[in-house]
Amino acid sequence: MSFLSKIIGAKAEKAASEFVKGLMNGSQSGQEQSQPQQYAAPVQNTAPAAPSPSGFSWGAEMPDEENQFNFPGSYIEYFTKVFNEEFPDYDISRTEGTQVTFTFTKNGSTRLIVELLKQSSGAYKTRRDCAKNGIPYLRYYIDHDGWWNTRAYVSQRTRNALGG
Repeated sequence: MSFLSKIIGAKAEKAASEFVKGLMNGSQSGQEQSQPQQYAAPVQNTAPAAPSPSGFSWGAEMPDEENQFNFPGSYIEYFTKVFNEEFPDYDISRTEGTQVTFTFTKNGSTRLIVELLKQSSGAYKTRRDCAKNGIPYLRYYIDHDGWWNTRAYVSQRTRNALGG
């Protein structure tokens, strides 16, 4: 019993062996070879390409809506403006270090922590601390290709995290 038959079984080895012999004999004996499958040339579509799919705040094309990349300031200024204009009934403080953190408070109680992070960030301490203390937490990636952080997206997502 050969090594191959131990792995795949004697019947499979015999079938494979006969198949290979048939291929070799056909090419050597002048027997007619089967012609390779012919494929039709792809049909050329002359219609303009449809835009690539996009979601609420992501896609290959920058949306017309205000977002962190078409805002005439830094991403920190953009998020500060959106948060302050959309959530005037919260006290919003900002800290800056390796990442930017916004803390939403109301009536002296912390209601939400938002971090602005690079996609490659491995920072999870704030998220763990929030989970441990029952504080809602969000993060927005500021450099993920095709993620625009449109105003509507940031507003809706933040509002949902604040409970409505």
